[in-house]
Amino acid sequence: MLDVRRLRVLLAVVDGGSMAVAAGALGYTPSAVSQHLAALERESGAALLERAGRGVRPTAAGALLAEHARGVLARLAEAETALADLVAGRSGRLVVTFFPTAGASLVPPAVAAFRHRHPGVELRLEIAQPAESVPAVAAGRTDLAVVVDPRAGPGGRVGGLHWVHLLDDPYHVVLPAGHELAGRRALRLADIADVPWVQTASVPGPCQDVISGACQRAGFRPKVAVEADDYPTAQGLVAAGVGVALVPGVALGAVHPGVVVRPIREHRPVRRIHAVLRDVPAPHHVVRTFLDALLGAARAHRDPFGTGAPASSVSTPAGTAALVPS
Repeated sequence: MLDVRRLRVLLAVVDGGSMAVAAGALGYTPSAVSQHLAALERESGAALLERAGRGVRPTAAGALLAEHARGVLARLAEAETALADLVAGRSGRLVVTFFPTAGASLVPPAVAAFRHRHPGVELRLEIAQPAESVPAVAAGRTDLAVVVDPRAGPGGRVGGLHWVHLLDDPYHVVLPAGHELAGRRALRLADIADVPWVQTASVPGPCQDVISGACQRAGFRPKVAVEADDYPTAQGLVAAGVGVALVPGVALGAVHPGVVVRPIREHRPVRRIHAVLRDVPAPHHVVRTFLDALLGAARAHRDPFGTGAPASSVSTPAGTAALVPS
């Protein structure tokens, strides 16, 4: 294989017409230039230069090799520039997945902050449930995922993945405005054990597990009257008097005028929201930038219906630490 440094020396000699000119252009001694050319001729198996007056000129083999070397070195320079842009975060692609309600308050400000820092990076956003997004991170198809997992603690490294805790997202009771419980400032989860529920069918898996586990610890199973496709639909059905619903704080940016929202002060279900990325010694800094933006969005998030209840009142899965909302 031909040495790239020697190809550069050959081009400098061909363009300059002499060893001395090439040496000056490259910052080499004439002896070093001569040694590189001799080695290149051995590698190529052909004479590359011949005397021409006080200088040199390429042989047919030298002219052919110089022509190809010019193209190779130009492409190499392009590759070096592209690689530098990628490493510096001026180009490339970042794939982020998130569960639907994370798009209500966490992901948009993180996207805005990221694009301000890295406008040249293609940002691909996909909605997926944790059962899909976590394996995608592990397989390298996704760079970062925002997930809910009731089994995850405050964060850590498990199975080649790094779990970064973003915030705890408590559920609240959504009641019809004229409901008999609407006059209370806060409710126990057991207070709605005997009333019909509007359940959101679009949040299976971890989110539903959080609610089911809290209800089990409160000593009842919900009486589901109807399943809604999403939280806004659930609020509409509640406003119509179909039943009550549990809605997490990040999904309550807009509240239906026909409902009231009350915090839960006993056996409160809380979703633990994490960012998941591959556990590597040095994640690419565009991944770190998006993670930092998510952490900033989580710190800025304020639950307008939070009660500041003590950790002992928070209903969390067995074997994990009880955490109050961020």
